[in-house]
Amino acid sequence: MIVLFALVLMAMLAGLFYGLGSDPRRRQIRAPSRPALPPVDSLPGGDPLAPIRVGSPAVIEGHAERWPCPVCRSAVRCEQHRAEQFGERRLRVAQVRCPRCGFARDMYFALDERSS
Repeated sequence: MIVLFALVLMAMLAGLFYGLGSDPRRRQIRAPSRPALPPVDSLPGGDPLAPIRVGSPAVIEGHAERWPCPVCRSAVRCEQHRAEQFGERRLRVAQVRCPRCGFARDMYFALDERSS
């Protein structure tokens, strides 16, 4: 039993020393690369200077959840929305988060004055 253990140990050490069992192709294998994410301000409603126009605050959650997550393409959830002042403009800000990968961002909405 001890002799068998010693032989296995010597074979393992010889394999490590001489590089046996190492596959040179392993060094070339890499994780699949993901496409680069677009800047958040280029996503729909991602910039307070270019908000999404809506007719009523009641439709904001539905609009915020319309666009899939830019990371994993899963559906996002609107966690909350609030009103904020940006200079002279009052905008609605929806916080959306992907329950699958955790990506989160703010989406900006402006109430369309024509519909009031």
